[in-house]
Amino acid sequence: MTNPVFWVGVLTLALIYGSLAMVLNVESGWGGMWDLGVAGLLASGAYCYIILGIDDPDLGTRFVPGLPMWLAWPLAAAFTGLVALAIALPSLRLRREYFLITTLAFAEIIRQIAVIQADLTRGTTGFSSLDRPFDTLVEPRDYNYVLLGIVAFAALVVYLITRRIGTSAYGRTLRAARDNEALALALGKRVNRMRIKTFVVAGVLIGAIAPLYLFYIRAITPQLFAPGITFTIWTALVIGGIGSIRGGLVGAVVLIVFTEAVGLIEVDPQYINILVSIEPFLVGLLLVLVLRFRPDGLISERNAFGTRAGRRARRVPA
Repeated sequence: MTNPVFWVGVLTLALIYGSLAMVLNVESGWGGMWDLGVAGLLASGAYCYIILGIDDPDLGTRFVPGLPMWLAWPLAAAFTGLVALAIALPSLRLRREYFLITTLAFAEIIRQIAVIQADLTRGTTGFSSLDRPFDTLVEPRDYNYVLLGIVAFAALVVYLITRRIGTSAYGRTLRAARDNEALALALGKRVNRMRIKTFVVAGVLIGAIAPLYLFYIRAITPQLFAPGITFTIWTALVIGGIGSIRGGLVGAVVLIVFTEAVGLIEVDPQYINILVSIEPFLVGLLLVLVLRFRPDGLISERNAFGTRAGRRARRVPA
């Protein structure tokens, strides 16, 4: 029987991916900015957090600020917001596939900077055995439960923030500009400025989530931020439902639990390599089945907003 701690770790990872998917939904699902650079922003926040917290000169880095965790965390979020602004200013002048390619290129540039600037990031060696909040208060074997609580609280905060954005007048304007940009411009909406603001807000949120990812992995190397992480987040969002408020979170839980459950299938040792190679096929099959029978995802945008609007309409007296 699988150890409960294993499933605690799976749920923790699912909530981290779910938080990132909910943020991606704000800029892509509602803002119409199909971003393939999530991994780059995640790397920016993670490395900023680590570098600001370095307090050991023996690590060989040229910058040893030694900031406490509670200060390095918000600074990492703010820095990621600035990186998002630097990416948004040139990228949002482009549309469709050109925007996709540009954001993907920026993410890869950020990853290569982490490799090249070894005197700051320790290159491909990276950092390991990272400090985590409250890790001295519990036994190491029990820390997974503490981390699950921290990540669950963070996911709730991200959900409330994204839900507030989605149901606000700002969110409605975002979706209107996504569906008919010409009409939004004709009504006097500053669409480009609004999209830049949304991209920066998403960057800040991703930068705030980045330390949680480090607490789970307990190490950081440039390879952690390969494009695969972006595609995983996108897959979770598509499964859950692009444009829905809870879709990213639900999709991430389904995707991560399904992936880990496949890995638990007991096979003869000589067939292990076959199981490993078939895992991406099964994930792809899951995605195809969802798109075939639920084209809008498990939770559609129409249900997320239309039902709520309908309830409000029914409460208005005739």
